[in-house]
Amino acid sequence: MEDGTAELLALWGKGAVASSDLDFANHVKAIAHARFVLRKILRLLDEQAIAGGLQPLQHQALLQIFGAEDPLPVNKVADRLDIAPALASRLIRQLEEKGLVHRARIPDDRRVIAAHASEAGIEVLRTIDNAVHHHVNHFQRQLTDEGKFGALATFSFYLGLDSDPRLALLLTAAGHHAHAHHH
Repeated sequence: MEDGTAELLALWGKGAVASSDLDFANHVKAIAHARFVLRKILRLLDEQAIAGGLQPLQHQALLQIFGAEDPLPVNKVADRLDIAPALASRLIRQLEEKGLVHRARIPDDRRVIAAHASEAGIEVLRTIDNAVHHHVNHFQRQLTDEGKFGALATFSFYLGLDSDPRLALLLTAAGHHAHAHHH
């Protein structure tokens, strides 16, 4: 495992990937890895959505709808995708026309329209997900340990988990595991 990674792991759990502890160059290197991973994965997801017959935002809406506990109201779809409610409404209508979601008024408040995935919608998600796994595995094989841990450090910082001791334990174990495989 590269020195940068070992250094990141050693600093884990000492609070926000503290720029004062971790020199700024390493901090930016970790952010760069995270941004690279995000862009690649998001582009890959979009490509597989299109190959599966959906526009990327339609795919994201369908994921959010199926991933919700209950039928998802239009405004919640908008929140989850960080888009305007009018666009969320249009996406849901498009998915309904394709037979991938059903829309219904919710019993508690008849004014609210909520969407849930149909069997066909779930099948489309499954097909896209399988294709994504295949391509993600290929991408993962190209990443170094430093790239993986750098990206993870940045994501955990974004999520506020960077000082969570449980994550530190997981990462340290993963780091030792990766280290053992290199020798």
